[in-house]
Amino acid sequence: MEKIIKIDSLDTAKFACPECKKTKVMQLSEYNLKNNRTKVKCNCRCGHSFKIVLEKKLNISHETELIGTFVSSGQIKCSGKMIIKKLNSSGILFKTNLEQRIIPGLRIMVEFVLDDPKQSIVKKEVVVKAKQGKYFSANFVSSDHYDNLGPYLFFNKLYI
Repeated sequence: MEKIIKIDSLDTAKFACPECKKTKVMQLSEYNLKNNRTKVKCNCRCGHSFKIVLEKKLNISHETELIGTFVSSGQIKCSGKMIIKKLNSSGILFKTNLEQRIIPGLRIMVEFVLDDPKQSIVKKEVVVKAKQGKYFSANFVSSDHYDNLGPYLFFNKLYI
């Protein structure tokens, strides 16, 4: 029987090998899955093959084209421009214009302009959750949105 794996609102899914129990979080935006249910055959590094069904959750994120920048601090230094493709109260899905050395677990500062009437600037720290090519899923470090992002999320019904 095929295991059902849910794709979250930021197009990420957590895969687990039933044999060796290794897990991997993958960013699936680049694959542009159209169906709500998609059957996939997975191959683990341990050599085990298994079938799963990817199932999209109800889309509780806001499709956007918000322009912004990012910069990392710490051991891995990188910065650049980005486009936020999806946004909700827990995090963002963004695309960079160049391949970056960003890895899951890295903390980066993002700054972007909302498409609200005030063109509000938002500065947030995020932790990268998954990467696929130029697409990255990241969760906000703080779930408190007392800046202009809070009302933007509230009025667009993006709190999850």
